[in-house]
Amino acid sequence: MLRCASDGHKLGWFVWRVSTIKATSELCASPGATGVPLGRSYSGGTGIPPGALRDVDGGGALGGGSATAYVPPSAGGVGGAQQRDSPLRRAIGSFFRVFLPVSGIAVWTYAFMYPDKDPLVGDRYPPELQYLASQQTPNSDAITNWSGTHEATPRRYFHPESEEEVETFLRIAGIRNETLRPAGSALSPNGLALSGEGVLALGGMDRVLAVDKSKMQVTVESGCRVQQVVDALAPHGLALQNYASIREQQIGGITQVGAHGTGPRIPPVDEQVVAMRLSTPGLGTLELSSAEEPELFRLARVGLGSLGVMTQATLRVVPREPLIERTFTASHSELRKNHVKWLQQNKHIKYLYIPYTDTVVVVHVNPPSSSEELEQARVAADNSVRAPEDRTEALRRLYASVTAAISPSAVAAASPAPPADPGSGLTAPQLRDALLAAGPGPLDPKWVAAVNAAEADYWRRSAGVRVGFSDELLSFDCGGQQWVLEVAFPVTSSLDDLKPGTRTRDLEFLEALMAEIKKARLPAPSPIEVRWTSGSSSPLSPAAGAPESLHCWVGIIMYLPQDPELREKVTQAFQEYTRLMETKLMPRFNATWHWAKLEAASRPEAELEAVVRPRLAARFGPALAALRRYRAVLDPKGTLSNKWLDAVVGPVPKENQQAQGAK
Repeated sequence: MLRCASDGHKLGWFVWRVSTIKATSELCASPGATGVPLGRSYSGGTGIPPGALRDVDGGGALGGGSATAYVPPSAGGVGGAQQRDSPLRRAIGSFFRVFLPVSGIAVWTYAFMYPDKDPLVGDRYPPELQYLASQQTPNSDAITNWSGTHEATPRRYFHPESEEEVETFLRIAGIRNETLRPAGSALSPNGLALSGEGVLALGGMDRVLAVDKSKMQVTVESGCRVQQVVDALAPHGLALQNYASIREQQIGGITQVGAHGTGPRIPPVDEQVVAMRLSTPGLGTLELSSAEEPELFRLARVGLGSLGVMTQATLRVVPREPLIERTFTASHSELRKNHVKWLQQNKHIKYLYIPYTDTVVVVHVNPPSSSEELEQARVAADNSVRAPEDRTEALRRLYASVTAAISPSAVAAASPAPPADPGSGLTAPQLRDALLAAGPGPLDPKWVAAVNAAEADYWRRSAGVRVGFSDELLSFDCGGQQWVLEVAFPVTSSLDDLKPGTRTRDLEFLEALMAEIKKARLPAPSPIEVRWTSGSSSPLSPAAGAPESLHCWVGIIMYLPQDPELREKVTQAFQEYTRLMETKLMPRFNATWHWAKLEAASRPEAELEAVVRPRLAARFGPALAALRRYRAVLDPKGTLSNKWLDAVVGPVPKENQQAQGAK
C-alpha cells in the first residue's frame, strides 16, 4: 500500500516543487527565456537573429507594452536596458534563488528528523471497497462464542468504526439482498449474533461520547465494553446502576438481549437506556427515546438486533459509592425462614444452590448506613481473610486422592518427587473443573455430588466480608467453557406485599428443581445461580412488568471437558437437564428464557413448534407481534437475520422481500 512517511514529507515535497516552479517561472519570464540569470542585459550574441521578435505595439522594453515579446537590444533603446537592470528586480531574484532552495531543504530535513505516522493512503478502505473485496475474497476467520459452544465463519465480516459506516454496510447489503448480523463481544452462550453469511462486529465503535453529571447520564457508542464505561465514569464519581457477571460485555449486546444483574428493586440493564440511535436497513438512522417514538423505543431496547443496529446509547447512571458484601452459607430451612426478609432488606442479593447438598450460598451487597459501619466492615474484611489453601482444602484433598487413584505409576515414577498437594495454586473454579473431568467423570451423579460437597465446604470457609465498589463486587467467576440455561419468571406484583415467613413462588421453583434433579439422577454441578430484579418497561424483557414487580432468574450449568467424546456426552446430558426445566418447570411458573441462553438455531423444527414457540407466545404474544410489524418496515428484506432469529421470531415474509426488490 502506498504510504508517505509523514505530513512533513508531504509539505517538504510541496515546498520543493513550489521553489522549482517559482524559479523556473522567473527564469522563463526573463528576456529570451534562455536560462540566463535575472538582471543581465543581452547583446546580439544571444543566438536570436536581430528583429526576429518584435513588440506588437513597437515598444522597446520587455514588459513595457500591452503585449510582450523579446526585442533585441538594438531595437529596444536605453529605457529597456535600464528597467531590466532595476536594483529591486535583481534583489528579488537573488532572494528567491537563495530562500526557496534553503526552505525546501529545511522542511525535508525536519520531516525526516520528526516524522509522523499518518499514511498518505489510509489503512482502512471505505465500506464500499471492503464490501467489494469480501465478494472476491470471503473472510476465513472463525468467530467462537465465550462458552465455546458455537462457532461461525461469516463470508462477510466487517468492523465499522462509525455510524456512517454502519449505514453504508447496511445499504449495500440491502441492495444485494444479503444479510449482516450485528454482533458484540460474542459472549452470548447461544451464539444468537453469529452467522455464516455476514457479521457486523461493533467492537470498533467503542468511544465514551459524553458524561453529563448534572443529568446523571452517559452517552456511549454501542461497542463500548462495560469496563470502559466504568473507567470513564469513575473520575466523575459515577457508576452504572447494575452489572451482569462479565465486564467484557458490550453495551449494545447486554441491552439487546435483556441482560441483568441482581437487586430486587433494580430493573434489568435495558431499563437504564434513556435514549438510543438505531441504524435500520429500511429507514436509515433513527433517534429514539421515551419522547421520540416511545413505543418503538421500548421495543428496540430489547430488540434482539432485529430492528436495527444500535450505534449509540444514553444510559442512566448513579453515584459511585463503596459497598459492603457479606457472604455466608445457610441450610434450606434457614433460607425459607429468612428469604422474604433478605429480599426486602438488601439492595443486591443472590443465592448459589449446590445440588445434592443442604447448602445455599447467600451473598448480600449493600451501601453502608454510616461511615462507622463502613470502617467496621473494613476491619471485619481484614480479619475474615483466610488463606486460599485453607479455603480450598476439601477440594484439594479430593483432587489429590483422585489423582493418585488414576495414575499411581505416573506419580511413583515422577522425578523429582511429585508434590504432596497436586491442587496447590489452583483456584476453586479450576479445582472444580479438574475434579469433574477426573475420577468417574462429569456424568456420574455420585461423583458430581462428591465434588459439590467439597465445593460447599469451600464456601463455608469463604464466609466473610468484602468492601469495594459495585463494579468490583457484583461480578462473578463463571468458570470455564460450559453449557448454561437461564430462565426468568414473575414472583409477585409487589415486593412489599410479601410477608416474612410466607412461601414464595421463587422458592417453590427452586425446591421443585432440586427434587427433579434427584429424581432424574442428573449429574448437576454447582452452582445453580439465583438472582432477582424488578420489572422492565421493555415489552420483550424476560422481566417485563411494572416497576414494583419482582422477578426471579435461575441459571443451571454443566462444564465442558476438553475430550471431544466426553464433551459430546456432556452436551447430551445437558439437553436432558434443559428438557426437565422446559417441560416440568417453565410452563408451571410461566417462565421464559434469557434471550442469550435460548438454544434455538440447532433445534429440530418439531421441538421449536412443540416447546419454544408456544412458551414464547404465552409470555410475549403481543410484543412479538409488534416486533414483526416494526420489522416489516425497518428491515423489510431481513438484512439483519440469521438462523437463530428466524427460528425464534420467524423469517421476514417473502412477499415483503419481493415488494422491496420491485421498488
